[in-house]
Amino acid sequence: MPSLSPDSRGEYPFPHGTFPLFSEYGSLMRALAYIRWRRRIWRVCPWSSLRSALVSLLGVLAVAIVFDHTMLASLERRGLVASESWKRHNRVVVANHHRKDRHLPIPGPKWASSSGVRAWLGHPVSQTRTKPHRLLVMGDSFVWGSPYLTLNHMWWRQLSIELHRRGYHDVEVIAAGTSGMSTHEELNLARTVVPEFDPDLILWGFVTNDPDERMVKQINSSQLAPPIPGRVQTLLQYVTPRLLDLFKSRRKEKLAQCYLGPEYGYAYADWLQRIHEGENFARYRQTIRDVAQFMAEVQKPGMMVTLPEAPIPDRFAFSYDKVIPLWREAGIPVLDNLGPFVAKYPQVDATGPQSLIWGINPADGHPGPRSTAFLARQTADRLEQDYPQFLGPKTTPAEAVTINDWLPYDLNLEPVSVAGPTSEFELTYPATEAFLPTMPLEIPTVLIGLEQPVKLSTIRLSGAGLKSARIWLSTYDPVDAYDTQEVNDLGLQQGSDLTWKIPDAYSDREASVIHLQAEVMPQQPQLRFALQTSPRSAIKTEGSP
Repeated sequence: MPSLSPDSRGEYPFPHGTFPLFSEYGSLMRALAYIRWRRRIWRVCPWSSLRSALVSLLGVLAVAIVFDHTMLASLERRGLVASESWKRHNRVVVANHHRKDRHLPIPGPKWASSSGVRAWLGHPVSQTRTKPHRLLVMGDSFVWGSPYLTLNHMWWRQLSIELHRRGYHDVEVIAAGTSGMSTHEELNLARTVVPEFDPDLILWGFVTNDPDERMVKQINSSQLAPPIPGRVQTLLQYVTPRLLDLFKSRRKEKLAQCYLGPEYGYAYADWLQRIHEGENFARYRQTIRDVAQFMAEVQKPGMMVTLPEAPIPDRFAFSYDKVIPLWREAGIPVLDNLGPFVAKYPQVDATGPQSLIWGINPADGHPGPRSTAFLARQTADRLEQDYPQFLGPKTTPAEAVTINDWLPYDLNLEPVSVAGPTSEFELTYPATEAFLPTMPLEIPTVLIGLEQPVKLSTIRLSGAGLKSARIWLSTYDPVDAYDTQEVNDLGLQQGSDLTWKIPDAYSDREASVIHLQAEVMPQQPQLRFALQTSPRSAIKTEGSP
């Protein structure tokens, strides 16, 4: 804090007792306040210092904004960071999925109120079989609840698609469960689902948190929330959303280390280890015995299927090495997919960009299309080998396009005609972008998911209120048969009756997801959507005919 000293006569350079803001001394004399003590006057926060501090602060803020909106945004678009944009996108997608939810609830305890056989708007399921054979998949968030762009990317839907690809059209795959379920809770649910839906075979999907017998606590997310006022967080999310998310993530990691213990709970990685030990794991052993007894009582064959999200052995071996012997000891066949997964894709890093491509997206580690397609192929191979009687004969049905999933939830998509090479649908274009997914295009778009991937020759969109539209197409990999999620821009067109011809570069690929952005008059949001197929050629995929 600078001071003013008296001159040789013992006087201050301005009249005693006055503190001029403007004088011959200029800005040197300006300050926020003055304190007189003994023979000196101290200047508090001189204006020149405040100006320098303000300039420095604005400079730091400008650098932070540029860093957030350029470098972090670039990493975000490339799928290398789990930023706020991806998390916000995931929240929108999950909210849509919940609004589409039409699951068949199972009467039972309170925990089962949000659980049951999975179904959604566009993909109904009935207790009565629609096909001669039925497979039931039991699971948790792997059968529901994750931010898949289309629910057809879930592993049990990929199993249905793979069986259809191989020519098995007389078998349906259904699933039951909800996010967070353990094997114990899946068993409780199966006691009601199996008699009601009468499957031929039960597939028990296994993930590493399934041994949870509710005896080991996880740390509560509320303990890790940053002490930043809500309005400040809202402002920071608008100005520097990616930096704020980075700060919150690092803070959570630090606090988790401080709070570890039986009283507060354990961080997820440590919690996973502890549910595979002690009394919790002893109870899980009994749960597996109960699963075997249940299957004997209902006289249904079954199989445990491991579901590694990525071909990284160190991430799963700690669990599989302990759990798989329990299932085999109980007499339940096991399909361990980890070994073949690693053999197919060796030397995958446990962290970094390469590890992210196996999840749904950088902000959600549930198995993405590349992983779920592989798990489905492995399971289909085992079903053909050990349970061909539950698959039925191979047939070649007529090619058709069916749509069973879409975003936003209120698209009101209805089929008009799905016979022959051209399928037509009607939809209501949304009046607001609030429920439109945004990533990876960073553009709010309508999303349409095909029930079975097919090769398309043209896409047509028309409507009295249509002014313009742009379409992107996501296709399957021609060799490994998984949705690459690479959105290929088919271009922007103007008018009320638009047709896109599939470019030669994509004409030999099966289409999976269509992204649509349109300018539509609010008073005429109804549109007609037509998809025309092209002849289907054989696809080089393991296990395919």
